[in-house]
Amino acid sequence: MVVVLASLLAVQAAPAKTKNPPPGKVVDSGTFEIVVDGKRVGTETFNIQDHGATNVTSSLTKVLAGTTKAEQSATLEMSSAGELIHYDWKELSPGKATSTVEVSQNAVVQHIVMNDAKKPVDLPYMTAPSTMVLDDNFFSHRQLLVWRYLRGSCGTGTDGKQSCTPAKLGVLIPAQHLVAVISLELVGNEKMNYKGAERDVTHLKLMADDVQWDIWTDPADSYKILRIYIPSNKTEVVRN
Repeated sequence: MVVVLASLLAVQAAPAKTKNPPPGKVVDSGTFEIVVDGKRVGTETFNIQDHGATNVTSSLTKVLAGTTKAEQSATLEMSSAGELIHYDWKELSPGKATSTVEVSQNAVVQHIVMNDAKKPVDLPYMTAPSTMVLDDNFFSHRQLLVWRYLRGSCGTGTDGKQSCTPAKLGVLIPAQHLVAVISLELVGNEKMNYKGAERDVTHLKLMADDVQWDIWTDPADSYKILRIYIPSNKTEVVRN
């Protein structure tokens, strides 16, 4: 999986897209600071809301590294069962490209409009609506992925301890126009220094195209992601 920022940078018909849904319950929100090779290069501001039958994740990523400036937004709407309803991506700067992903009767279809193009290019994917959208540019999508993994692959044993089995999950990567398979597994519980204080964290490992992502979450706060580190390109993402 290509990390765009680091380089400078499920089969039933899903419900129809909800137009201007009323405010829902915020289950997570905040800002991720993005650091590459020790230098801060951008931020992602995100908000995840539960609307009962659906949930909506809104994200805004801004990158500023040297003379490189970029801004992108995304809105991901899924059913409460985890099936895709609609995905919107917009390049706000330096260009004005757009991309949407929606569920048709027979496939998941991506509509792409590049800068100055008059007509969209349609790309169908023969995949189920339950396939997770995992955009390279939005780390909040990893939060959704972690929750799906923990819900589907983990449980509590008779001894009260958490037990998880490694899992392979299909994901749709709109920026690369492909469906890929990633793997997630629980590494274990650890202690980590976070903002000057020692915290109990849960460490997970994500593998995508032989690239390892180390993810640390807070088990005391709904397993929200605190930190991500990608050793191969020295990219670090920290929740503010």
